[in-house]
Amino acid sequence: MKDFSIRTMHATLWVPPSTRAMLDIDCNVGELLASVRKHSPETALAGCDVNAAAVEIARRNLPDADLRVCGAAELPFPDESFDCVTCVETLEHIPPPEWSRSLKEMRRVLKPGGRLVLRTPHAGLFGWLDTNNLRFRAPGLYRRILGRGRRDAGYAEGSSGVYWHHHFSRREILALVGDGWEVESTRFGGCFVFPLGDYLLWPFYRFRRRGGWVRRAIERVREMDYELDYGRASYGILLALKKT
Repeated sequence: MKDFSIRTMHATLWVPPSTRAMLDIDCNVGELLASVRKHSPETALAGCDVNAAAVEIARRNLPDADLRVCGAAELPFPDESFDCVTCVETLEHIPPPEWSRSLKEMRRVLKPGGRLVLRTPHAGLFGWLDTNNLRFRAPGLYRRILGRGRRDAGYAEGSSGVYWHHHFSRREILALVGDGWEVESTRFGGCFVFPLGDYLLWPFYRFRRRGGWVRRAIERVREMDYELDYGRASYGILLALKKT
């Protein structure tokens, strides 16, 4: 399951106020959509996720949103349906052979002049600290610490359906999205504090504890680090792209 507080960081700020219809790719329990609803109650919301359990929670939280259980490579929405599509901390969860197809699908459902908000891990100095990838580097240790993949609860294939978190460079992202886009903005964020904080969250996943103020403090420090732009050394990158 994703870190919801970090997931909504910055992304909602990039949804244009004029947005009448929005799609969130890999919407999870709908926190980003709920944040948009709070600030733009008239916006028509839609989302999709492969995690059926998370989508069910999102449907309870946002009964008026159009929420589907599916991946990004085959979006069940008509052409040019949305003014804004958000894809936040999602591309790295998609199998690499589906990256290009998924981005083409996002372009298909986006209206001309619409915005794609794309955020991924960045190929910065500390990408090697990504906690997700420890499951591949040291699978036995990962299972012992996190209790056989409890962090991946809700996915049909469990931990076996989780892929290596690729850290993208800006050039790599632009090559994947292809022609027909105008880069409106590039934003970097986070450094080594952000991934280190994720290791501190492991006990809460392992023992299924909420963590109270301790967990909130860790998450807040991570958020503060992600708010800082470390340039090309950064752990994360956000691109705002306009469909031309």
